[in-house]
Amino acid sequence: MVQVTLGEVQFVPPERVTVSQQAAHQRVTLMEAGDITQLCPPGQKVVAFSGFFPPSGYPFEEGLDPAGSAEKLKKMLEEGKAYPFTLTGTELEIQMEVTLEKLSLWQQAGEDGCIWYDLTVREYKSAEAAVSAVTDSGSKRPEAAPSVKQYTVQSGDTLWGIAKSFLGDGGRYQEIATLSGIQNPNLIYPGQVLTLPESGS
Repeated sequence: MVQVTLGEVQFVPPERVTVSQQAAHQRVTLMEAGDITQLCPPGQKVVAFSGFFPPSGYPFEEGLDPAGSAEKLKKMLEEGKAYPFTLTGTELEIQMEVTLEKLSLWQQAGEDGCIWYDLTVREYKSAEAAVSAVTDSGSKRPEAAPSVKQYTVQSGDTLWGIAKSFLGDGGRYQEIATLSGIQNPNLIYPGQVLTLPESGS
């Protein structure tokens, strides 16, 4: 049996639940190579569904309290906090913390006591968790020697020009490419962090 809950609110199983997630890849334009794609992790999941809270004595659902459920949802939207969301009993099973992003409530003529809703929730990822993930990822990398410097690529940069500016010899661009894990020295993009060897090595 399909069950859907958001915080303390339980829903009548909706006819349709939409789960969407977009890629966060970035397109970068290089002067010599044209457009390239920088691969990034996917964005947050977004879940949308609609339905109704039936009145007391409804044939197949009891104890959902339409007015009370609607008030709880409005309070969630106002408070702006994260709440547990579960979708079970289906192949799209989901258990995650979410924020309530969109909420519409209405009543229809001839359906006394029944409250209809349309809502959207978004997967919640705290800033602390994001920083922790970056820190954990970084801790797995070997520490660079104190003499090794880093440089962030600016628009219009080339490896040859960077080698010339920082090492005094443009011909040492291949050393930068090797230390930075770059397979094609002609493909660098703004924002990319390069590792530079010692200027005297």
